Amino acid sequence: LPDGVDARIAWMNQCDLTVDTLVTTDCSFSGPEADTYKIDLSIDQAKETKFSVPLDAYRDNLFGFADAVAINLNKAMVVQAEAVAQYTIGVINANLGVNVYDNGGEWTISGTDTTIPAAEWESTAIMGKFKIAARKNRLDNPSILSGENLYQLAYMARTSNPNADGKGDFVRIGEMPMYNDIENVDDVNTPALLTYMIERGALAFLSKGYYPTAVETLNGNFQRFSVSNRFFPALIHDVETLVDCSSGVWKQHWKVIPRYKVEINPTGCTATRTGLLSFTREVGI
Repeated sequence: LPDGVDARIAWMNQCDLTVDTLVTTDCSFSGPEADTYKIDLSIDQAKETKFSVPLDAYRDNLFGFADAVAINLNKAMVVQAEAVAQYTIGVINANLGVNVYDNGGEWTISGTDTTIPAAEWESTAIMGKFKIAARKNRLDNPSILSGENLYQLAYMARTSNPNADGKGDFVRIGEMPMYNDIENVDDVNTPALLTYMIERGALAFLSKGYYPTAVETLNGNFQRFSVSNRFFPALIHDVETLVDCSSGVWKQHWKVIPRYKVEINPTGCTATRTGLLSFTREVGI
């Protein structure tokens, strides 16, 4: 790939085919050709988390220097994984498609927002309606990403499976892959409670490290390496450490750097069909 290009997406589209009445006297014919496209992508998100660890402060402590490094690095990976999750929710919100299914007028569609009455969120029957919405919107392999909206419903359905009268709810709640992130989905959208339907392949995540995976030492006191996030392995961190002394105190300073991009799959023949839909719980008055 050229310098500055981290990934290339190429695809073909055929948006001009029609179904016409047969012309039996047509001896010479032609039709529209498929179009080809490509997009070059560059990672556009670079963040950092810094912390310092005194080299000698833990001599008389229950914990040691290695423990301090581990807890700080672990926490850095947690906050950076959550930052990626929240950034991704923002990307989804900015690229929502337009839902074409309103459940017989029971749901209210306004632009990219679909509002569902609160009572419908209390029954696993909503999963059947989501499956209809997926079919109507030409989503072949969608998953559900939700915050608090479906968490309790899914919890009760799964834990009621051993009961004779709970098996139906268990089956219905599992009809579509579901992921509940009650921290990040709701934090980004507060006070609204949103649930997303995401087609497989609608989103792509890119992350890249520039340092070797083995620790590289430069100038004696500077080290660098790359490592995967232990909670979200697709996220790569470049890590830098530096040792210095100030006022007689030696410290090792750490900088943890993730570089990444969240990309939306190019739309096909219908610009409003992005593979991303949003459903909101109606708020009582």
